[in-house]
Amino acid sequence: MRKTVRLTRRPDGGFRVDGVAATPIEGVPDDDGFAVTGAGSWRLVWNATERGWLLHRLVGAQREEAGQTTASAPLPLAAPVSVLLEDGRLFRLAALGLSDPTVELGRWDVPGAYVVGHPVAGAWELERTAAGTALEAPPELWILTCVALGQLDGWY
Repeated sequence: MRKTVRLTRRPDGGFRVDGVAATPIEGVPDDDGFAVTGAGSWRLVWNATERGWLLHRLVGAQREEAGQTTASAPLPLAAPVSVLLEDGRLFRLAALGLSDPTVELGRWDVPGAYVVGHPVAGAWELERTAAGTALEAPPELWILTCVALGQLDGWY
C-alpha cells in the first residue's frame, strides 16, 4: 500500500499536512504568510512578483531559502504551478478535470506523476504513484505543494 498524505484546512485559515513525518506539519497564518512547524521550522511568504510562495527554513536567527512556487498564468484557475526546490529540482503541480477534480505533481522535464491528489470530504488525499515511491521528497516539497494546492482550492 502506498503512503497517503492528507491536506486539511485549519479553522484559522491555515493548513495541516498529515503523513509526511511523525509530526503533522502545521501552517498557521500570520501577517504576510504562514509560520510552518512540524518536521522543522519554516516561513512561507507570498511573493506578488512571482505570483507564488517563498519558503524559508528557519535555522536559529537565520533564514535559508528552501524553495518557491510560481504560477504559470496571472489567474491561478487550473493553471499549472511550478515548485522549485533549493537543490534545483523543478516540479509541476497541475489541476485536471472540473466535475471530478484531480491534481498531479510531476517533473516538468519528464512525463508522469509522482503524486496524484483527489478532494475527499473537504480535504485532499495525496497518494504517491509507483514512480513517487522512489522519489526522495523532503518536507519542503510537501509544504510547497500543499500551500499551492490550498490556494488553487480557494482556501486563502
